[in-house]
Amino acid sequence: MIVTNYLCAFATGIALAAVSGAIAQNPAPPERGEVVDAAAPQPAAGDAEALSTLVAVNKHEIAAAELAQSKEVDAATRDYAKMLERDHRANLEKVENLSKLTKTPITESPDVAQLKNKAAAERATLAKLDGSAFQTAYLDAMVQGHAEVLSRIDGKLLPGSSDAAVQQHLRSTRESVSKHLAKAKELRGSAPAR
Repeated sequence: MIVTNYLCAFATGIALAAVSGAIAQNPAPPERGEVVDAAAPQPAAGDAEALSTLVAVNKHEIAAAELAQSKEVDAATRDYAKMLERDHRANLEKVENLSKLTKTPITESPDVAQLKNKAAAERATLAKLDGSAFQTAYLDAMVQGHAEVLSRIDGKLLPGSSDAAVQQHLRSTRESVSKHLAKAKELRGSAPAR
């Protein structure tokens, strides 16, 4: 009888240890109002800001490139718009995958909201134009916008990020944006004056 009680207690202890181990490996999500362990790794706010900014920039560039392709522009500007659409779609997909991989949420901070509003206003202004007026304004916007993105990456996003994968993507994005800026300047320089 004593041996049986001992074996039952031992088996119960093993079962409880197994359940405790499973809970430790796969903790339940916090309930509403529950205090979360502050020591647990959390995505850095700078990483969320960086990825969220890139989502806003990519979506704007895609929409602006689609708009440019619907307008009467020269072949070089049309090719540039196609390149921007392709590159920014690829970047957007990478950002979304990186967000999932690093568990960094895409959020809308006041800076991101302001960026989105400015981009929407720019597209609305461009949409009213046609022909060479559109082409000139579009290329001007691409020069200014890509220069601003480079400045934002260098001055805020890279210094504010802490995740190595996010930083690497920012560096890669910076290289691509720099090429886009150079091409926009080249096209703008060869475009006919208004």
